[in-house]
Amino acid sequence: MKKYSCGHALLMILGVLGSAALHAQNVPTIEMGTPTIAQIPSPLSLEVRPSYDMPLGDSASWFSSGGAMDVGLNYRLPGSIFYLSGGLEYSYTPVQASTSLSMAAPRVGGGVQLPITSGISVFGYGMAGYYFATDNDGSASITDLCAAAGLGLRFALAPTFGLEVGAQYKNYLGLYEGVSAGVGIEMALGNLGGSVDVPSVDLRPAFPVFYKYYDDHSIGSIQIKSNLKVPASDVQTQVFIKEYMDSPKVVEVPGTLASGETKTIDLYALFTDKLLSITEGTKVATEITVSYKVDGRTYQDKKIETLTLWGRNAMTWDDNRKAAAYVTSKDPGVLNFARSVSSYIRSKENRSICDNLQAAIAFHEALDLFGLNYTPNPKTPYEQVSKQKDAVDFLQFPKETFQYKAGDCSDLSILYGSLFQAVGIDAAFITIPGHIFIAVDTCLTPEQASKELIPEGQFIAYKNKAWIPIEVTAIHDGFMRAWQLGATEWTQNNTAGLAGFYPISEAWAVYQPVGLPGSDVTVAVPQLDGILRAYLLEVQKYLDTALAPTVAKLKDQIESSGSVAAMNSLGVLFAKYGQADKAEQQFKHVLATRPYLPSILNLGHLYFIQGNWKDALALYQQASELDPGNAHTVLALARVNQEMQNYDDATLNYKKLKSMDPTLAGQFAFLGEGEEAGSRAAYVATEQKAILWENGE
Repeated sequence: MKKYSCGHALLMILGVLGSAALHAQNVPTIEMGTPTIAQIPSPLSLEVRPSYDMPLGDSASWFSSGGAMDVGLNYRLPGSIFYLSGGLEYSYTPVQASTSLSMAAPRVGGGVQLPITSGISVFGYGMAGYYFATDNDGSASITDLCAAAGLGLRFALAPTFGLEVGAQYKNYLGLYEGVSAGVGIEMALGNLGGSVDVPSVDLRPAFPVFYKYYDDHSIGSIQIKSNLKVPASDVQTQVFIKEYMDSPKVVEVPGTLASGETKTIDLYALFTDKLLSITEGTKVATEITVSYKVDGRTYQDKKIETLTLWGRNAMTWDDNRKAAAYVTSKDPGVLNFARSVSSYIRSKENRSICDNLQAAIAFHEALDLFGLNYTPNPKTPYEQVSKQKDAVDFLQFPKETFQYKAGDCSDLSILYGSLFQAVGIDAAFITIPGHIFIAVDTCLTPEQASKELIPEGQFIAYKNKAWIPIEVTAIHDGFMRAWQLGATEWTQNNTAGLAGFYPISEAWAVYQPVGLPGSDVTVAVPQLDGILRAYLLEVQKYLDTALAPTVAKLKDQIESSGSVAAMNSLGVLFAKYGQADKAEQQFKHVLATRPYLPSILNLGHLYFIQGNWKDALALYQQASELDPGNAHTVLALARVNQEMQNYDDATLNYKKLKSMDPTLAGQFAFLGEGEEAGSRAAYVATEQKAILWENGE
């Protein structure tokens, strides 16, 4: 009955203590705005454990159940599950011969303590020492070695205080052997705790357009100082703004925070695109949490600070690359405008002119016809805010510029850049004091640009590419005027070391583009026929300007010497750049003088391009009579017969070409396929770039 009552009581005690320990661990350690005082126990603790003793074996014949009191000191090894122990146990044991025995045993040993949950741990130990026993009537005494081993559970009711329930086997050699069960307390002798304070928080105003940027670029910093007596580990900070974040942004601080140490930690924010709904500046409550661990226990402190959020159109010019975040090339309105203009013009392009240059001409003229206007911002003119790196400017997204049909130089540059990027053409921002405009990548090297009629001084060489500068404010002055102004502004300021060049694709690596939420703006593309007329006019202006020096030089040669070679070269120049009437006039003028083989072939090429196969064939046959061994003539005959579906003649001429010039034949391998070449051959044949113009001597 006694055994049942004792076991039942122990189970009840375990249940009560377990509930108390779990309750103690669930008490919040977070206090808003004030540092949490960390209760960190000293490694040295006092243990007091009364117990109920029961003799075993032969001892049960001599002794009855009694009681004991164990008082000792434990020293937990730093960062370890092991501890050292030493103390004194006093036992009172009744003797069945109506007397009792008192035993005192100083013991030393060690043990291990393993956590099960955050508030419950299991421990085991072993001890050895000497005992001193005496009859309480003073009739006899004895001393000898003793040993003990035990197991138990520890319930942490507080960091520095806990209750223990355990059982122990002990053997007093030559006298007593038994087991005991008891409930005791363990109390740390001192508190090594304190707090981690936050002396200062520095939050900088945040700009919604850079909401992606703040994931790995700080919005401010926090200073933490340890007032603990021991190091803190697993230090973390996190920022959370519930209106504009789905989850906190956590920053892990490397290493430990030593006692008395102060650290400054950058803060980051994982914003959602809800931030782009802010149209006017506002202030929001920002929850900043600092957490750390000491002795396996986590402590947290929270502070509420105020963060200023600017409107979505706000930006400072401390880094000119920031404007790239507004270049939304995937905006539906931008895509529709850019692709509609580009696809229509592409079928009308002059194949001898750089494609990207022609796209730039088309976009510039299309925006003019759209009715876009340059309008400086009266409140935040770029000329002023760009000089003050902390001044807040107002920038428009491309859809807004389309909607308003107006913008300042930064707004127009952003729109131009978006259109180019939408069709896969890289653009760049150019900054000079008080102004920003755009440049477009020709995809030509500087050497190629000079050969492609883009004269030196009219382009910017950057990473072995030629970029054309465009003055975006000259919308209504025609592309050639905008190009000229842009080139002049760049040259003057670059020479003075005042110009900046920022490719948008490179800037995107830091400042990612963001789409403006909300309903899409319908952008009415101007009449495409009107764009084409304006485009062709500017292309002609460009050609007149670009060809003028070469034309003048050749005309001087013709006037001074009557050179048919110069006449032919002038015709080739006109033919290559789409001025067929002028080219035909020159070739016929030569042939009126004498049968000059290069001009015969070139006039045939001109008819070939126009699809006038019959006249082209007649001229090629005439050229063949003059020089049957000319590989270019044989190639021309093969090509025109292919187009006229004279496949046998085409194949015959191609075989002849292969024997004369295998390399040249390899460039036109489709001619050897005869009738099977089909429409592909027809398409390739009409490509101007495939024409081998003859410059003669």
